[in-house]
Amino acid sequence: MPVSSPTTLLAPKTGTAVQLRRGDTLAIIDTVGGQVADLALFSAADVLESFSPGRTIDYLERIKVRVDDALYSQRSNELAVITRDDVGVHDMLLAPCSQAMFAKRGEFGHPSCHANLTASLAPFGIGPHAIVATLNVFMDVRVDPDGRITIHPPPSRVGDRFELRAQRDLIVGITACSSELTNAGQCKPIAYEVLAQRN
Repeated sequence: MPVSSPTTLLAPKTGTAVQLRRGDTLAIIDTVGGQVADLALFSAADVLESFSPGRTIDYLERIKVRVDDALYSQRSNELAVITRDDVGVHDMLLAPCSQAMFAKRGEFGHPSCHANLTASLAPFGIGPHAIVATLNVFMDVRVDPDGRITIHPPPSRVGDRFELRAQRDLIVGITACSSELTNAGQCKPIAYEVLAQRN
């Protein structure tokens, strides 16, 4: 019997982590419109196993994910399957924004997804060097014919949802992305809920 948790709102430029049991569903909800959420997925049984964009691209044979697609680890195991996608635009090419990235732009002390994920995942024994790849929900990254990438405003609207079902016990870091460039100039909140599958 599925049991839905209350919807939790993440303030702009913040993060958290949740535990999912196999069969649980995580929903990301854009409550304002035009906001990206970074998801970092780790196997709860061994946190050295994590989401791999490279393996996922290998097996899907494309850089865009769709409903019923699996997200794979670097060990080629399915971590989660996408079960709902109201937008159809997400990125798995770019790493989470970091304080070092902002410093290269001359912005020092800027909140970042990497720092927020590091703080949120630390209680689970996941250190900063393990946080290398995220699925960037609602982020619109386009590859030009010459190979350059351009970032466009997130196309998500108020109430749009993205849902994935855990294929094994997981620890998932979630952020309301901290990059103004990614979020069309303004960072906003993002919401999530867990639909727990219980017998």
